[in-house]
Amino acid sequence: MAGGSAQKKVTMMRRKLPSSRERHVLVKNRHCCCICQGDGYGKDVLVHHIDGNNSNNVESNLAVLCLVHASQADAGLKKGKLGSGKKLKPDFVRQYKKIWEKKIELGLQHRKEILPMRDKRQLELLYKFEIRKTKNLILSLKDRDGRIKEAFDYFDQLVLEEFISGIDIRKVLLDAYSDIALFTIDAIEMPKRLAKSLWGLLLHLVGPDKVPISSKDKKIFSECLKIFETIGEWAGEYNGGIPVLKAVCQQIYEFAEIAKWYNLVSEKKNLFAVFGKIHKACASFEPPSSASKAKKEIDARQTVVRKYWDKAKRL
Repeated sequence: MAGGSAQKKVTMMRRKLPSSRERHVLVKNRHCCCICQGDGYGKDVLVHHIDGNNSNNVESNLAVLCLVHASQADAGLKKGKLGSGKKLKPDFVRQYKKIWEKKIELGLQHRKEILPMRDKRQLELLYKFEIRKTKNLILSLKDRDGRIKEAFDYFDQLVLEEFISGIDIRKVLLDAYSDIALFTIDAIEMPKRLAKSLWGLLLHLVGPDKVPISSKDKKIFSECLKIFETIGEWAGEYNGGIPVLKAVCQQIYEFAEIAKWYNLVSEKKNLFAVFGKIHKACASFEPPSSASKAKKEIDARQTVVRKYWDKAKRL
């Protein structure tokens, strides 16, 4: 009887949503809730299993929802009344998903047709001005100011515009990110958010079977590694410490996954070199405390780096 129960538990274990599938769905939905639609840009979102089965990871069963609508969709999977709370039944979520993804598809087609007739040079200057202005805002704010997150959210949305307009927005963003990285030496929240936005520059690379990698993508991959190196070394040697190291190393690991999917041999070699430099930088940390506490802090920092470094090697 016990053996049967154990077998049942194993059968019911969830299959984790593959990161490539999650990224594909998020990109396809422009990181926007399919129910909020155009009004949902900038909101925190998650990928919801429409039928409630977290092992059913087929794309048709995955919807991007904001936290409010995800809660309502979870309630819609349950029977009975729910007080005064709202419910979203699975059929409604499926319909919203279908409509939103179609709107995005039609919008992309339409804008690709009309953009060549516009003055792209003017549009490029506008993007450069807005990115420079937002970068300067970030650098003027205190590390824990909530406007930093909003500014990086804006940058993340601009990445999608490159694939619509044909303007090289990611290159301009990379220049801004390089400047910001130099000023993260004693910050915590800023480099963590920067690391996430660096990963967002290659968010569309969900596997060679779905999206081919371009020479521009490879160049951006390499430039991102240089910025990861800067903020990782700052965090290892100075005050950013473990929270920043975790965020940076996690994103470098995500890049290692991309390198594996697309067989980027030289890029993967450079990636491991970045891990090594960050690990070495941790050994230079000099806290204003006793030698024994300093050693513990250095060991803790290097342990974080080794964890993700070793994980990347196993890919």
